[in-house]
Amino acid sequence: PDVPLATLIDRFQAGQYADRTPDEVEVPFALVLGGQVIRGRIDAVYTDAGGVQVVDWKTGAARRANPLQLAVYRVAWAEIAGLDVADVDAVFYDVQRDEVIRPRGLPGRPQLERLVERLAGPR
Repeated sequence: PDVPLATLIDRFQAGQYADRTPDEVEVPFALVLGGQVIRGRIDAVYTDAGGVQVVDWKTGAARRANPLQLAVYRVAWAEIAGLDVADVDAVFYDVQRDEVIRPRGLPGRPQLERLVERLAGPR
């Protein structure tokens, strides 16, 4: 069921990101992977003593979110910012539960390239 916007705002304001200021929000990108253009929008990017973190806000079913989405966002931000992809953390943030979900083993550009090439099939 949909959670009212006011409830989500209240939960966010009580959560762990409430006092943090993102460096960037709603960052558009176009990434060429396996000959295909992948477009998206990164919800938020934070930089602090722990490094750089790409965050994708989830307002429901965060545990079922596809980690490949984060992998693409992570590669996109690394390339936009001129960083090594290994230096970019990427997480889903479940606003309702104030929970950070950090999938392990996110693929980098070479693995994403191969995956997209397989999915796109022969040209």
